[in-house]
Amino acid sequence: MKYDLIMNDLSKWGKDESLYRKYYQLKDNAEALNEFLEAINDETELKEIMIHPENIPQYRYEDEFISNNHNVAIIKHPRFIPFFFHEHSFFEIVYVLSGTCKQRIRGKTFTFVQGDLCLIPPNVEHGLEVFDDSLILNILIRRSTFLDIFINTIRDKTEISFFFLENIYARQKVRYLIYHTNEDVLIRNYILDMYLEQLNSDEYSDRIICSILTIFFIQLTRHHKKSLEIPEVNQKGKAYENQFLNYILNNYATVTLKELSEHFNFSVPYCSKLIKSLTGYSFSELLTSVRMQQGERLLLLTQLSIAEISDKIGYEHPETFIRVFKRNFGISPSQYRKGKH
Repeated sequence: MKYDLIMNDLSKWGKDESLYRKYYQLKDNAEALNEFLEAINDETELKEIMIHPENIPQYRYEDEFISNNHNVAIIKHPRFIPFFFHEHSFFEIVYVLSGTCKQRIRGKTFTFVQGDLCLIPPNVEHGLEVFDDSLILNILIRRSTFLDIFINTIRDKTEISFFFLENIYARQKVRYLIYHTNEDVLIRNYILDMYLEQLNSDEYSDRIICSILTIFFIQLTRHHKKSLEIPEVNQKGKAYENQFLNYILNNYATVTLKELSEHFNFSVPYCSKLIKSLTGYSFSELLTSVRMQQGERLLLLTQLSIAEISDKIGYEHPETFIRVFKRNFGISPSQYRKGKH
């Protein structure tokens, strides 16, 4: 019953959607269109979007859509909003709740139907067309949330975990994943549960949403891995890349280049060169990136002291962690924690 209520709520036409729809219906009738635009003179921002969608910011940041101290946001895509290309700094899941839509990704156009789901990483140009009463939900996930959600599942070696791994640390990116869930009610209900929890909006909501999202990805892999569409990529070095990333992520607090080279039976110079080739980072740069991601996560989501966090992520002296964190984030760990809470 609760899902019917959510669907009814999502089906309602917002003021912006109604105006976008009217503009779309009148776009070939110049006289009626001018009268309509005159009548909505007070809606300056919406008029600008209708008339000049090319002026919509082409790059969007996490904090524009995801609330402070939150990791995830679930947003209904506005129906009839004029088409525009954009990129963003976060991961996005486009889910067709009902109806159809068209998604353009880097020169390719996909037609999605009810139950289809597309994962899009940061910094990939794309755009969405919804010119009817179809319902599309966008699930936005902070880039830093990856380790929090997947730290316990990266050993599974699923396409989804590698998708997130590669788009954060690897040089060769996977630009999208598409699943055809065939209107799987279980998958739909996980998404609606996250949306409902977001409406609750209390101090526990974000953590519950992250927990549901983890289960959602596992169930998606369990039931629909055979429906997965993934773009063709150069597979050279892929096995080593995934193994290296997994090993470093599972041992980031203690791993050394010598240990890594011995584990994979390579010489130290060759191992160092291979990491640089696969990820674009030196070993120390990659290790620092992983540790900073973890340090940021622990600052935001735990009450551990700076010294405890430093020790947990592999820095013997808190001063070293503070110095490296400040170099990467521009402020100290304590300032970062206060600024985000």
